[in-house]
Amino acid sequence: MVTARKREERLQDVPISITAISGKELGERGLSDVGALTNSTPNLEINNGRPDGGGSAAQIFIRGVGQNDFLIPNDPGVGLYVDDVYVARSSGAITGLMDLQSIEVLRGPQGTLYGKNTIGGALRITTLKPSFEDTSGRMGLTLGTYNRVDVNASVNLPMSDTFAVRVAGSSRTTNDIGERVLDPSGQGTGDINEHALRLTSRYQAATGLEILLSGDYTRTRQHGPYGANSAFLPNALTNALNDEYYPTINARLGLPADSRFDNRYVSGPGTDYGTGSNQNDFDTWGVSGVVNYDINDQLALKSITAYRHVWSVAGRDGDHSPYPLLDTIVTDRNAQFSQEFQLNGSFERFKWTTGVYYLREDLHDSYVTKLWDGLVTTSIPLDFNAHSNATLDGTSLAVFGQGTYDLTDRWQLTVGGRYNREKKDFTNRWFFLEQPREYTCPGLDVHGVFDNCSKTDKVFTPMASLAWKVTPDVLLYASYSEGFKAGGWTPRLFSQTSLERNDPEKLKAYEVGIKSQWFDNRLIVNADVFRSNYTDLQLTSVLADASGSPQPVVQNAGKARIDGFELEATAKIAGNTTLQLGIGVLDGKYLQLDPGVLANIHLDYKLPDTPTATVSASIQQDFPLHSGALASARIDANYKGKTYKEPGNSPYNIQDPYTLLNARVSYTSANGTWALAAFGTNLTDEQYLVNGLDLAATFGFVESYYGRPREAGVELTIHF
Repeated sequence: MVTARKREERLQDVPISITAISGKELGERGLSDVGALTNSTPNLEINNGRPDGGGSAAQIFIRGVGQNDFLIPNDPGVGLYVDDVYVARSSGAITGLMDLQSIEVLRGPQGTLYGKNTIGGALRITTLKPSFEDTSGRMGLTLGTYNRVDVNASVNLPMSDTFAVRVAGSSRTTNDIGERVLDPSGQGTGDINEHALRLTSRYQAATGLEILLSGDYTRTRQHGPYGANSAFLPNALTNALNDEYYPTINARLGLPADSRFDNRYVSGPGTDYGTGSNQNDFDTWGVSGVVNYDINDQLALKSITAYRHVWSVAGRDGDHSPYPLLDTIVTDRNAQFSQEFQLNGSFERFKWTTGVYYLREDLHDSYVTKLWDGLVTTSIPLDFNAHSNATLDGTSLAVFGQGTYDLTDRWQLTVGGRYNREKKDFTNRWFFLEQPREYTCPGLDVHGVFDNCSKTDKVFTPMASLAWKVTPDVLLYASYSEGFKAGGWTPRLFSQTSLERNDPEKLKAYEVGIKSQWFDNRLIVNADVFRSNYTDLQLTSVLADASGSPQPVVQNAGKARIDGFELEATAKIAGNTTLQLGIGVLDGKYLQLDPGVLANIHLDYKLPDTPTATVSASIQQDFPLHSGALASARIDANYKGKTYKEPGNSPYNIQDPYTLLNARVSYTSANGTWALAAFGTNLTDEQYLVNGLDLAATFGFVESYYGRPREAGVELTIHF
């Protein structure tokens, strides 16, 4: 059962491409955080975002559509929802999965019922509600490599027949998986240190009124992500610095007199020569209230009120060397308030949902970039140590409606639309500490026209689908949908050219699919083909000006097209064997590049984070024992095709095809009160890229960040 269309329906009856994973299956697959979903869902890419985001920013792409920058005023391209509350910012969004009922991945634009920033799709996370049944609970302990210790617990407390409380908490810790060999503090990279708590209460009256109040808090104190300097490409700037500057500071840094910044600091994953900032700290909390009221048998009203707050500090040594080339420290303070009202109706053959949505954001970024720190008096014409103070006041207002009419017992027509009004007031003061030069938004744009960095986008996004129930077990559908992402400005104002605004990006998607069940539901096969026409897509890249100074810019690239295919199948054989298969295929290409677009993008380049193919396959064998206990064994294989990790298709940040293998064996007691499991992930110790940044044109090096190496562990779960 899923709620993708704001009402509870069978997955097989919904004419949308959806992957739904229950909480039980999440445990069977060993998925411990949001990022792990990328290896088990067709055409879904999740990684930890740009390196200056600290490693906990959720960079999510669905069908090649997303956003690779976390800084304001950039918006995510995939909507993330937790218990129907939209999480507006990607910072700190990669967290552990705790006490969940299900996860739904909705592929393709969800511009009607979800609207804001769901141009690529939506990721819906639903936690377990308090129950009015008996007091119950769960405790789990996981021990593994790198001194992994995970502790989680939840308890359900019914206070009466109409009021219940549920408390859940988790703690996830590991040692560093990468070593900073020159760091005197002993810090490494890639550790996990996260603690979370959630409290939910539920009141349900006989009159059809249900009230859910929830509060959650997550504290993260980690080192930077698992990465390295993967290439050294000298240029005139690096040669000049090696001749004039670095020899003068080698003694202060404790380096040999003849040391230079060169390929001696190039390494693969696991070894990092950085000694600068190395911080990934987040405090994330929120409160929400959900009210469901059944007016009568045909009408139901729902209200969702929420407030969320994120504080973070992310520090990174971008050059991964002992030299002070590039060091960034980003401090975020983000707050959001949202209110949504939904009215659901059902009259004979017609079911509909209508509503209004309001979101207010108050966002602050402080971005310090230390460039060649201490280099003040040389003959090299450079700027140093930039500092940005950015604020964004954003308001989103939408009115939406969608209805499904049963034309006959077999034919069903769905039509919907959403009017979106997105207003952004963005102010950014970016200045250089050593050389007094300042770029300010509001200011003059690249054409010399005054730009006050305030803009309102008004967009209407329609959808329509036609479904045909060929048999009770086979559904065919065709759909058309639109989505958009609001425009904005470049967050890093290194030059006057950065002040030019980028327009909203828009996408039109066409999809044909089938959902089917065979052999008394022992085989389920769902498949679809789609085409997405992309206009004004927003891309972030780092260029160099005439002096070699970095110019990070966000621009509208032009037009692109993404064609693709998805298939998901589940087969149950003889009652004790379950086979699962997921296939995703993507072919993304640029159709047109606008005049003046990023100089390092060409028409024949591939779209970023758009793997040619994704395949996930698993087999689970259950062994019922005479005692009533159950033993199980599971193997998962996940293949990912060639993927370009940057818009500029840097050859140093291309991930070639790779396959990950995971395995798990478990034993569950006869009465189900306890279970013991052993597992291994990335069993072949595959080295694979999750993100990267090519800075060769300016700084002469390339940053690359990698997935986790081989790990193993044991898990004990107790139910009471």
